[in-house]
Amino acid sequence: MADLIVRSTATSEIPPRLRRRILIALVSCHTINDFYSLVIPIMLPAIRQSFGLSYAAVAIIPALTQVTSAVLQPTLGYLADRLLLRRLLMALGFLAFAAAMLGLGLSQGFSSVLIAAFCLGVAAATYHPQSATLLTHVFGQRGRGFAQGIHGVGNAAGFVLGPLVVSFLLARTDWHHAASLLALPALVAAAIVLLTLVEPAHRGSRGLLAGITRPLVLLTLVNGLALATSSTFSNWLPSYYVAHGSSLARSALLTALMSGTAFIAQPLGGALSDHLGRRDLLVIALAGTSVSLGLFLLAPTMSIAVALSVVIGFWTSLTPPVTMVYATELAPGERTGTAVGVVWGIGTTISAFALPLTGQLIDLAGGQIGPAYAALAVISAAAALLARFLPRA
Repeated sequence: MADLIVRSTATSEIPPRLRRRILIALVSCHTINDFYSLVIPIMLPAIRQSFGLSYAAVAIIPALTQVTSAVLQPTLGYLADRLLLRRLLMALGFLAFAAAMLGLGLSQGFSSVLIAAFCLGVAAATYHPQSATLLTHVFGQRGRGFAQGIHGVGNAAGFVLGPLVVSFLLARTDWHHAASLLALPALVAAAIVLLTLVEPAHRGSRGLLAGITRPLVLLTLVNGLALATSSTFSNWLPSYYVAHGSSLARSALLTALMSGTAFIAQPLGGALSDHLGRRDLLVIALAGTSVSLGLFLLAPTMSIAVALSVVIGFWTSLTPPVTMVYATELAPGERTGTAVGVVWGIGTTISAFALPLTGQLIDLAGGQIGPAYAALAVISAAAALLARFLPRA
């Protein structure tokens, strides 16, 4: 095993073998981290039925996870940069995932589900700022977008495996036992972090607020609207399919089909942004999402709706690696963890409001999810317009 701290700060001096090892480890960890993103949404119909909740009430569960993660990410990213705790925080985050799933499995009421959701938010706050910093340190500027895109394959794998594994477990046991079993992948990820990853020696500059610039604030807003569109669409998609006659297991499989597009879109988005520019790629992807959502609402059959959900999944999956790299490039004073924490964390906060608001829309529409998806089309269009004002990069 290599030293726990990478002493060289020059990308060109990092051995290619070590680069590959770090990238493979981060793809694996990204897979497990994002695996948990769709566990709760897949279980929402069962949780709602178990405790007799409205759509607005059940939306609080994933929203609480997102808000908790959002509030903690900038601070944890800053502290990890200053104190060289990136590797340790990442490992602790995966242990928190395991504790959250065990808590969810033991839950006997809505309040205990909310506690588990809070723990999931704490866990989710520890990964992205640290992984982005590691990738920025290991890869040069010209290949950084592509490396982040390859790292995004973990996002795609997690989004696909989450629904598939949950579907497999729900077909064989109840959601309480399924949640308890899902603590195991997080323990594997914690071991991967401690055994394979290394800590960059460079330390971020002092001053949390000094790392928040005007372009970074605008990127945060654009990312927040983009995440509001993608996360809300995927969160309600299983419920959409259930409302149209699909079983919970089939709904999970159809959601996995939508998420699978990220295997192509994430590396493609990162690579294209290296050549077309970060800003232009964001504008194209956000505009494509808006148009596709409009077509989804007009789909005459369920088969066409499923196909359009795949198109929407493709567009929304283009943006995460681009946003991550963009944030690190806009970070002053080596505050990469802070920048990613702000863009991803505060962006997640913005997106979290979309879940309860669209839940209210669904309740007002008598359980129809269409009006909520119409609102997402407008949000994505607004994000595309705002992205035009970002600095060209």
